[in-house]
Amino acid sequence: MKSFLNPVRGWHVLVMIVLFFGVTIGVNTTFITLAMRTHPGEDVPRSYYQGLNYNETLARRHEQAELGWSARVNVVDGELLVEVSDADGAPVPGLELTGAMNHPTNTSRDCPLEFLEDRAGLYRAALPCTETGQWHLRAHNNGDAPFEMEHALWLR
Repeated sequence: MKSFLNPVRGWHVLVMIVLFFGVTIGVNTTFITLAMRTHPGEDVPRSYYQGLNYNETLARRHEQAELGWSARVNVVDGELLVEVSDADGAPVPGLELTGAMNHPTNTSRDCPLEFLEDRAGLYRAALPCTETGQWHLRAHNNGDAPFEMEHALWLR
């Protein structure tokens, strides 16, 4: 009586191994490509050079902490409002604020911001980011006074 089952031969094993590793490498390549396209891993551009000047950054943050300045953020009618006040609650005029709205997972959605002083201590910027969801506001003063801020926002 003849058996209908074929025995496993060497070339069968070779094909199974090549298929197994081919699928594994293909899936890993796809996942790595998708991950790098959606979030390249850099939180800020040119982070290496910023790291070289980190002591200066720490000194500016220390100066800002000594001043006791704080900021409140609000979104009204497609505009971003930032109110900066000193330790006594008085408005801080004359800042040259610039910044960006950063998307937490996709840097291609980041939007630059240019602030104009509306009145003493109140800075206004048009909000080019219209997509709903979580955003991170980063702003800093281009002038002499040390001021930088970060704030998480949820846009609706």
